Amino acid sequence: MNKEELTETVEIIYAMWNKELPNLPDNQKNVYRAWHRLLADTPKDGILQAADRLATREQYLPTPGMLKAEYLRSLPDAPPTAAQAWNQYTHIRDTVNAGTIETTSIHPKLQTIIQQVGLNLHTNADRLHFTETYNATVNL
Repeated sequence: MNKEELTETVEIIYAMWNKELPNLPDNQKNVYRAWHRLLADTPKDGILQAADRLATREQYLPTPGMLKAEYLRSLPDAPPTAAQAWNQYTHIRDTVNAGTIETTSIHPKLQTIIQQVGLNLHTNADRLHFTETYNATVNL
């Protein structure tokens, strides 16, 4: 996204949440700089679509990081969320333990987590450990 597209995107997103950009030029410049730092490598349409999705469920103006994470989650090869990964993990664990393993495609991030934690997690504390490990590894 070039600077003109970024400026327009930031202004649209601020308007979506009925917020005003800072009035002081230095403060406004810092806002654009921060947004550019995180969103320069993303397409304008993808960020605006992410903003549309967030606008339906978020009360407060999202940070550029939240927008980028939402955009990355919408990509076809995006890793599953922590909750989705736990569900896939439990399905894999149960089929392996039952001896009925199916050939399924597992996202590489989930494969990495399974290698780290194994296939013996069952309790709520285990789920918390899995989720924390997954979020630290995926870095969305």
